[in-house]
Amino acid sequence: MPRHFSRHEQFLRIFSLLEILCTTRQPLDDQTLIGKLKERLGLTRLSTRTLHRDCDFLLTCGYRVDHSQLPGDRRYGWQVVRDPAGKPLPPEPLTLLELVAFSVAQDLLRSLGGTVLWTGIESLRHKIERDVSPELRKRLDEARRVFRVEGVDESRYASRPRLLSTLSAAIVDCREIDVEERGDSGALVRHRLQPHQLVICLPAIHLVGFAPDAASDAAPLLLDLERIERATPLDTTFSPRPLSQS
Repeated sequence: MPRHFSRHEQFLRIFSLLEILCTTRQPLDDQTLIGKLKERLGLTRLSTRTLHRDCDFLLTCGYRVDHSQLPGDRRYGWQVVRDPAGKPLPPEPLTLLELVAFSVAQDLLRSLGGTVLWTGIESLRHKIERDVSPELRKRLDEARRVFRVEGVDESRYASRPRLLSTLSAAIVDCREIDVEERGDSGALVRHRLQPHQLVICLPAIHLVGFAPDAASDAAPLLLDLERIERATPLDTTFSPRPLSQS
C-alpha cells in the first residue's frame, strides 16, 4: 500500500466525523459515534482513543467541539456547538496554528506600541479573540509557551504616535516631506525627501527616500525612524523611483 493511503483514510475519517457532529441534534457518546463512523466508512475497528484524538484535532482547527455529560447518565457526548444564528460552524474557522502564529507576530511587533500600526494589531486581536472558544483559548495558552520573544523595546516609537501614519500617507500620495533628524551629536539635521518605503528590520524601522535633486542612479537615503523628530508633508508631489529589493 502506498504510504499516503493511510493519510487519505485519516482525512476521510475526520471529515466524516465533522459531518456527523455538525448534523446531529443531540450529543453522541463514544460508542454511538464509533458505530456511525464504522458504518459510513466500512471500518472494521476504531478505538475510543483514536476518536478522542480526532475530536481534539477538530478542536485545535477551530471547530467548537463540545464534550459534555449526557442528561441522567455518566456517559459523555460529542457535538459541534452552533452559534446563535443557528450555523453549526464558521466557514473557515481559526486554527490553533493560525492563533499561535499571530500571537508570536504580535510579540515581535511590540516595538510598534503606541503607533497607528499597533492600533490595527490590537483591533485585529480583539476581533480574533471574540470568535475563539474557551477550549481553544486554553490550548492556545498551552501552545504559546513554546515560543518566547525577547529584545523588543515596547516604547521605541510611542513618543511619536502619528509618525508612521504621516510617513505612510506621504508615501502613498507620492508627496515630498521635510524631515528633522537627530544626528550623532544630538543636533537636528534637516532633509527634504521623496519618501518611497518604510522598511521593517526588527527591532528598527527605516524610511527609504531620495533627495529631490538626486541623480537617477543615486543610492537611496536610509533614516532610522527612532531618530526622526518631525516629518512634515509638503505640497510637492513626485514620481516614484524603482527600488532594489536587496
